[in-house]
Amino acid sequence: MNIKRIIFWVSFIIIIALIMWGLIVAMGKKPNIVSKLSVPAPISSTDNVRGNSNAPVTLIEYEDFQCPACATYFLITEKLFNESSSTLRMVFRHFPLSQHPNAIGAGMVSEAAANQGKFWQMYSLLYANQNDWAEKSNSDAEKIFDEYASTIGLDITKYMTDKVSTSTLDKITAEQKEGMDIGIDHTPTFFINGKEVNPTSYDEFKKLVNEAASSTTK
Repeated sequence: MNIKRIIFWVSFIIIIALIMWGLIVAMGKKPNIVSKLSVPAPISSTDNVRGNSNAPVTLIEYEDFQCPACATYFLITEKLFNESSSTLRMVFRHFPLSQHPNAIGAGMVSEAAANQGKFWQMYSLLYANQNDWAEKSNSDAEKIFDEYASTIGLDITKYMTDKVSTSTLDKITAEQKEGMDIGIDHTPTFFINGKEVNPTSYDEFKKLVNEAASSTTK
């Protein structure tokens, strides 16, 4: 065997040994696991909530005001709430998606309305008229949002300040982060009494609410 072949095989063996050593070391390390919540954070005073505070069923929705699917489900959840307001409490949390450039702006004006006790009025206008502003430029969408503020009778001076404040943005990003921490990656995402649900129709949603109400009153 000539010297070149000896050098080749020695080098080959060393490389294999290094690879095996690396695998052994890697297997011996504990994985860097980030723990994630399996359920949403408890309802707090900062949440946007409507319905009976003692209702047996709590529906938490993580949504994006520019999300077309959220606007579709808005029609379902409105009907559901109107027919079940004594047994159903609704909680809205922000989860703006990066592909929707007006989502944060819509969220900001909703929180500005919330500061004057009119979150749900703005919520309804944003979803019911989503087609009017969703594809507009940021500035044009903002003008439409300002019209909504006037429509629901907000103090415009306060609204104008609140819709651009750092604290308003912080609330939205905090809810978004909490959603990401529990594994949310799409909107809308719904939880009934802490359990994720995926209804595809009003009837399915109604059934889930009724079942949850029955289980908590037994």
